[in-house]
Amino acid sequence: MEKSVNLNIPLSFEQLLALVRQLSYQEREELVSVLKDDIDTSDEPSKEKILADLGNDLIALNNGTLKTRPLKDILDEL
Repeated sequence: MEKSVNLNIPLSFEQLLALVRQLSYQEREELVSVLKDDIDTSDEPSKEKILADLGNDLIALNNGTLKTRPLKDILDEL
């Protein structure tokens, strides 16, 4: 059975959560899968990735092996 929602009205998080809880277990699993895929395919690097890259850059700088890159690229990552 297909369900529809009028998305022309603003929903609070609590209202959205109440709608999701009305879905069957299988539908909720599918929704979780879709949301995880959307998060995993994001072009934005995670905070952990940015910090790891900066840490690696600091180590390379101290070793004299740092390959520089434009400051704009670094700031875009933040």
